[in-house]
Amino acid sequence: MKVIRTQRLRLVPVTTQNAAVLWRLLQAPDLRMFQDLPNLSAGAFRAMVGTRPKRLRPGAVGRFEWLVYLHRMRRPAGWVSLRLSERDDAGEIGYTIVRELRNRGFATEAVRALLEEAFLRGKVNRVSAYCVPGNRPSRNVLDRLGFREGALVHNGASVAGEAVDVLHHVISRRDWTQSAKAIEIPASA
Repeated sequence: MKVIRTQRLRLVPVTTQNAAVLWRLLQAPDLRMFQDLPNLSAGAFRAMVGTRPKRLRPGAVGRFEWLVYLHRMRRPAGWVSLRLSERDDAGEIGYTIVRELRNRGFATEAVRALLEEAFLRGKVNRVSAYCVPGNRPSRNVLDRLGFREGALVHNGASVAGEAVDVLHHVISRRDWTQSAKAIEIPASA
């Protein structure tokens, strides 16, 4: 995996060497409002990261994650992930920006960069995202990037150990390539 650079961000691959940085980030209580995050020790999390694939390429299977940094910051602003399935040529994304940096377009910019990696380097044909219906800011990110909102999946995820409904969103490679050039990311998005 490589570092991905955007206008304002650096997406740094999560490896065993920096897994503790992501683990510490995952401990923020507000991040568990809409996601079921792993409840592992730092050592167990690092070991899990060590089992993940190392290169994003066509046919790769597994979870890929990047820490999101603003160019001039040493502390992470969040993370993005891409999970590739062995069943088909599809991926699923996840993302979070820390509370104090939200509503500035960083999630949109990071996810856009991740979609480019998924479609261009990973050669997937579609990418899904699942979002708790009450998470309007996250739904807005997906809208902005051209995802189509699909069906409500009852008990489709768990948050804080409880089953919750999620909305399925999807974008195809074809739709992405047709709309990617038209997508502008405003600074306040």
